[in-house]
Amino acid sequence: MGLSMLTNPVVETYSRLAADYDGESNSRSCWAYASQQALESIVLRSEYGLVVDVGCGTGKVLAQLAAQASPATTFIGLDPAPNMRVLARQRTKDFRQVQILHGSFEHIPLTSQSVDYLFSIFAFHWVTDLDVAVSEIARVLRPEAAMDLFFVGRNNGREFIQKTSPIFLKHMGPALFVQSAKLRKQLTKDQAFALFTKYLAPRQLLIEESYDTYYDTLEGHLGWWVRIEGQFVSIPKEKRKQCDRDVREAISMLEEDRGIPYTIHEVHVKIGDI
Repeated sequence: MGLSMLTNPVVETYSRLAADYDGESNSRSCWAYASQQALESIVLRSEYGLVVDVGCGTGKVLAQLAAQASPATTFIGLDPAPNMRVLARQRTKDFRQVQILHGSFEHIPLTSQSVDYLFSIFAFHWVTDLDVAVSEIARVLRPEAAMDLFFVGRNNGREFIQKTSPIFLKHMGPALFVQSAKLRKQLTKDQAFALFTKYLAPRQLLIEESYDTYYDTLEGHLGWWVRIEGQFVSIPKEKRKQCDRDVREAISMLEEDRGIPYTIHEVHVKIGDI
């Protein structure tokens, strides 16, 4: 990554939360449903020699894919968070064709034109340098390779953002608020097309976007949102409790008969079978 592992708050947070990442609050969240939908759209072909998962996390997806893949297919999972890699190795230890390596979109530790299929589920938006990341993807893909990248777009979580941004701005101040917002690279569909066509031929690419709204209780949403998202904002310790109370109150105001909505804006960048 552009930032070292020790100074990247996203990497630090995911590593610190690794042991709880697959817990009930996350597995029942909107992200679990969206991730499952993405996984179900992945088609592994028998001719794939090397499949790479960038941002593999705890290895849950790799284990599922390896269990149904051809024995001739090799899988490599990349993640910059050390504790995530530990769990991924444990989860995939029975699959000899799976390797877990230290890596990221900005640093893919593989030779050029070696990858037959590259995928990532809700990780690309955490890159530190968009151009370096996409140039690395282009470098490692074989000429006839396939790819599926699923990541959040510009309008992701718009309900929560509208309600909570004034609160975070109040408790963090403008400088920290802007710094925190820049950690996640959220693109429009047009921006994604402009970025990826710098390094990949336009005829290769299909870029789709979708908006799916999920409803849950306040506690259901906060179970993943405050635990994960809330860790990425540098709120002074003396202000954190009051900020959390203000956030809870603001989100509760969104409640409808079906529950509290959260809309995932998903961008899907695809190569292959277009």
